[in-house]
Amino acid sequence: MTGEATAPARVRVVRLLRVREGREADFVDAYEGVRDGAERFPGHLREQLCRSVDDPGRWLLTSEWESLDAIKRWRTDPDHTALVGPMNACLHDDRWTGVFEIVPEGAGDRRPRQG
Repeated sequence: MTGEATAPARVRVVRLLRVREGREADFVDAYEGVRDGAERFPGHLREQLCRSVDDPGRWLLTSEWESLDAIKRWRTDPDHTALVGPMNACLHDDRWTGVFEIVPEGAGDRRPRQG
């Protein structure tokens, strides 16, 4: 082992958002434009938008990418910049975004299986 870090194979982007009251329909319309653009972009695998049942102003957006490089390319693409502007205009400033490595199923299970 060389000790060098390797880029994760697949990644999931998670965004926790708060939509401004009365802007929900605009947000969903703008999100659909972002989603459509992402779906045409190389390396995009899937996208999902969820709304909190406890706090309807809270939304969760996730997207899955085949590599960290793919999401980096999408985030710097002029289409991305143009598409996310209208969506972000519907949001409060207290949004959070994280990029997570997808751990292969079973990779963290080191305990012996019972039965």
